[in-house]
Amino acid sequence: MRSASPFLNQMTTTLSSMDLPAGAEALPWLAALWAGVWLLRPVATVIHELGHALPALTLTKEEVELRIGESFGKPLANLGRLGFAWSFRSSFTGFTGYERERLGKMALSVVILGGPIASGLACGLGVLGTLSTTDPIWWRISAAAFLCANGIVFLRSAIPVTLRPTEQFPDGPPSDGLDLWKTLRGTND
Repeated sequence: MRSASPFLNQMTTTLSSMDLPAGAEALPWLAALWAGVWLLRPVATVIHELGHALPALTLTKEEVELRIGESFGKPLANLGRLGFAWSFRSSFTGFTGYERERLGKMALSVVILGGPIASGLACGLGVLGTLSTTDPIWWRISAAAFLCANGIVFLRSAIPVTLRPTEQFPDGPPSDGLDLWKTLRGTND
C-alpha cells in the first residue's frame, strides 16, 4: 500500500531494506516506536486534559483553563469559556483548572474520571490501529506509539500516588486516582 507522503514511503523502504545481523531486524522499528512515543506524549496529554475540561465545561458555569507544559506564565487563549495555554517545555504534563468547590462529590468525580477515560479511549484507538493487518508497517508503528503514549498517561493518572512536585504544586499534585480517592472519602490529606 502506498502512502501519500514520500517521506513515509522512503522511511519504510529504508528501514525495511537495512542489512542487520540476525535477530536485530526489529531494532530500527523499535527506535521508530520509541521516537513516536516521545513525539506523541504532548498529544496524549492534550487528549487527557480535554477529558477533564469537557465535563468541567458541562458541569460548571465558570471558565475552565487547560494548560499544557510549563505554561502558567502564559496568557490564556480563550475559546468561549475554555482558556488554553501551551508550552513545549515539559509538554508531557498538563493541568485543568475549574471551580472545584462549587461541584458536588459526584460531579467532581465525573470531571476527575474524564481524563483517564479519555486516555483509555485513546488507547483503544491505538490498539485498533496496531492490530490492523492491512495497513503498512509505518501506520502500525505510529498507532503503537499512540497506544503507548496514551497508556503512559493513563497509568500515570490512574494509579493513586502523589506526582513529582512542580513550581505550582510544591508538595506534588495528586494523580487522578488519588484525587478521586480523596474526593470519594471526603478528605484532603
